[in-house]
This record gives sequence, C-alpha cells and structure tokens, in this order.
Amino acid sequence: MFGGGKWEKTTLGEICSVIRDGTHVTPTYVPSGIPFVTVKNITSGHLDFSVTKFISEEEHKKISKGVKPERGDILVSKDGTIGIPCPVDTDKEFSIFVSVALLKPIREKVNTNFLAYQISSKVVQDQIEDSIKGIAIRHLHLEDFKRLKIILRPLSLQEEFAGVVARVESLRGRMGESARGVDGLFESLLAEAFNE
Repeated sequence: MFGGGKWEKTTLGEICSVIRDGTHVTPTYVPSGIPFVTVKNITSGHLDFSVTKFISEEEHKKISKGVKPERGDILVSKDGTIGIPCPVDTDKEFSIFVSVALLKPIREKVNTNFLAYQISSKVVQDQIEDSIKGIAIRHLHLEDFKRLKIILRPLSLQEEFAGVVARVESLRGRMGESARGVDGLFESLLAEAFNE
C-alpha cells in the first residue's frame, strides 16, 4: 500500500498535542454516575464500560479539568499491562485513572486509528518494553511515551491504511473462532506496514 520511498520519522510527543495520565488520587465511588476508566476497561483495545466503577458528576468535573478524553483521542495502558492502545470512539463522558495515558493526536498530522495500530505494532511495542520501569509493578513514564519513535506517511495514505485494517477487524469479528487465520494475516499487515 505504501510503496517505496522514505518514511517520515517523528516522536509521539511531536504528533500529539497532549500526553497526560489520569488522576493520581483514588476517587470516591458511587452506585451510578460518570464511568471511571482504568486499565481493565481498555485491555481489549476497545472501551468496555460494562465493568466500570462510577464517580459523581462533581468529582468528574474536577478530574476532567486537567484530563478530558474525547472522541478521536487514544487511551494507552501505562501500568501493569503496558502499551495497549484504545481509540476513543464515543462521545460519552468519563474520567481516567493514573494507570491510563491520554493521547490527543494532532489531526492534521496523524490519523487516530493509524497511530493506534502503529502503537500496537512490534516496532513500537519493543520500544515500550525497553523503556518499562519497575519490577513488582511495571509502569511507563509519560516522558517515555513522548520519546517513542513513530513513522508517518501522508495523511491520505494513513486514512486508507486505517480503512483496510478496520475491514480486516470487521471480518475477524464476523468469523468468530475461525479468526485465528485472519489474526496471522493481521499481524503480517502490521509488520509489513511499520517495519522500516
């Protein structure tokens, strides 16, 4: 798809307007209210509100002054299970915990899904693994996120690539148990796209 030529090389910090994590203080939970997202809500690569806890609207307003996830952003796990990207594909209000990093891609430079797929590629995952701190509780500092090396192509090609991968994922979802073969094709697609 991308043909020959040189990749433009950059860093995550140069193509995101914001790279921050959620609140460092455990909030007071309430029976219902605004979802409070932690790593367990994003490890599938999709936002899962079915297992979330809730905080009050008042507490959410305080937390979201500094960090407000919006459609088109990317959440990435930064503690425990590290480096799983999860594009925000909802307009629903929610807050995030310190274990989750919020990336706001600069839309004129990078397609959200293209960036999320690249973060999940072996090239970037190897960089993440090399930067992890801690033994008992593994974590990745925000500064390490900002230094991750990313490669770009023109935005039109990024969007085309994201569309192709979305179709593969849709096919994989419809195939259910037979998706193992498609998984191999998907991994090959990522490796081919992001290896220099």
